Amino acid sequence: MKRLIALLLMLVLAISVVGCGPKEEEVIKMGFVPMKDGDKLIESVEPLTEMLSDELGIKVEGFTATNYVGVVEGLGSGQVDFGFIPPFAYVLANSESDAEAILTSLNKSGEANYRSQFIVRKDSGITSFSDIKGKKVAFVDPSSTSGYLFPGAHLIKEGIDLENDIEYVYAGGHDKALQLLLNGDVDVATTFVDSRDRYKKDFPDAMEKAEILGYTDYIPNISVTIKGDMDKELKEKIRAALLNIAKNEEGSTLLKDLFNMYGFEEATDKDYDIIRDTAETMDIDLKEAN
Repeated sequence: MKRLIALLLMLVLAISVVGCGPKEEEVIKMGFVPMKDGDKLIESVEPLTEMLSDELGIKVEGFTATNYVGVVEGLGSGQVDFGFIPPFAYVLANSESDAEAILTSLNKSGEANYRSQFIVRKDSGITSFSDIKGKKVAFVDPSSTSGYLFPGAHLIKEGIDLENDIEYVYAGGHDKALQLLLNGDVDVATTFVDSRDRYKKDFPDAMEKAEILGYTDYIPNISVTIKGDMDKELKEKIRAALLNIAKNEEGSTLLKDLFNMYGFEEATDKDYDIIRDTAETMDIDLKEAN
């Protein structure tokens, strides 16, 4: 009997020791896609994760994905709690796992969206979208939102059949699309606004030789998206933390250097209906598009 009592006491003691162990630290993961080398970016985002940790009172770690689909899948699996992703990726994450966009980034002009433009040479004789029929168009890349998806949808709305009414090529970059136009290799180029100014060092005569035929609909900037099952309190804390960081000098410099973001604006799911409409017009599989 004494031996049995001793064993029970040892068991109780062992359970007590386990129960008194250090509590596991809560960690949330911030997902992003590296614009340079992944390892280097992990190091460079550490000041931001530390700043967020201080604001939230919860440790924040970076999660690097090789592409935006990786962040979308991380949001769905719970591996990522919130992430910085473009609008097409957000719509995909929302449809697959009820992920929610809580903020949209602001560009240098303080705007939460941007547009694509159609550029023609001033001596081309093209003065309307109907004049594009029978011409050669340079898109940027089949996965480019501003260099193909929105311009393509715009042309379709203008009554142009992309496969039958025009000849098109993928230039491989916004600068390359502009170059093809200036070289006379294509009649129309599609780029973000305004590539002529962005690349003026490479193409100093672009403003003189090329003009804008028209613009697409506005495209939302990169979003801050949270996973679908996040509790409301944490969601609001993340939103407030990022807005606070964007307002202070150190935080705003970090966001600009890391992601070319100049602040945030609150976002709603309705802001992304334009993405869904564009995908439908272009008959696009959103997952493939990202």
